[in-house]
Amino acid sequence: MTPRTASASAARLQREPMAIPTPRGPVSAAIVAVVTGPIGAPPIVSSLDAQVERAVVNSRDVLTDGDLLLGLFCLHALRGDGIRGVDARWADDAVLATVRRTIEAALLEALDDRRSVPLVAADVPVRLAGYLAHEATDPEVREFAAIASVYAHGDHATAVDAALTAAGLELAPGHYVDAVDVRVLAARTTATMLGTAAPGSSPLLGEALAAAAERLGVGRLGAHVGTDADGGGRAGASRSSGERPRAEALRLVEGIVAEHALDCWVHRESALRACDIVETDPVLGSAPVEARELEGAH
Repeated sequence: MTPRTASASAARLQREPMAIPTPRGPVSAAIVAVVTGPIGAPPIVSSLDAQVERAVVNSRDVLTDGDLLLGLFCLHALRGDGIRGVDARWADDAVLATVRRTIEAALLEALDDRRSVPLVAADVPVRLAGYLAHEATDPEVREFAAIASVYAHGDHATAVDAALTAAGLELAPGHYVDAVDVRVLAARTTATMLGTAAPGSSPLLGEALAAAAERLGVGRLGAHVGTDADGGGRAGASRSSGERPRAEALRLVEGIVAEHALDCWVHRESALRACDIVETDPVLGSAPVEARELEGAH
């Protein structure tokens, strides 16, 4: 991929709205129902804000609540590049803004609760990069490209686009949302909520994406986002005290994503969810499991 092609492709990805994802529960279904309706018509879902408040109170863990996080993902998409077929004016709707703030506040609270009790080892994203570079099967590398396409933000878009192209995967924004685990949605919504991380504070998309890109034959794209074992890298020394909580939250959710992917792959399982997108994809499908079975037969 030439620099001009990569630049044009990244610009296209930033402009094109994503497809409407499949709801994962009543909250995301209600949000999709609302935004796919006409502006100014009687509300399709009454008391949406109250429904979301109840869902937050009753959620066992917002960080693993796919329904709430997919709803938040969609609300963020409305304020970003948009959702295909959805009136852009929904981004300014007062009720949806209240719903978004309610879920964001619950997610921030969940992240604050976790920061004092590490859930994963600090070097997990680094181990993921090493696994992708030296041990992962080709199907697993392609799975990571699909995962990264949902999480990608900021300067990583061009690298992800190149990896998807090399892997023979779909480039359309949001194409693999249905396929990713809830942990990826947690990481993506956190990154959006807190703002694009500064270089050095994104270990998952830094070293792991660079390793996957090299395996796919597109060079060390994204390698400039390198980190050390504690996720701080050289950028940590210059990071202000106000930026540290943001970076810590991003490292937390990225570590959870990395641990999930590694755990699935070492147990010969797919890190993606079973869904129509995966089952009908000519490149993904059940390839990771089949590849592992073939390896075991030799």
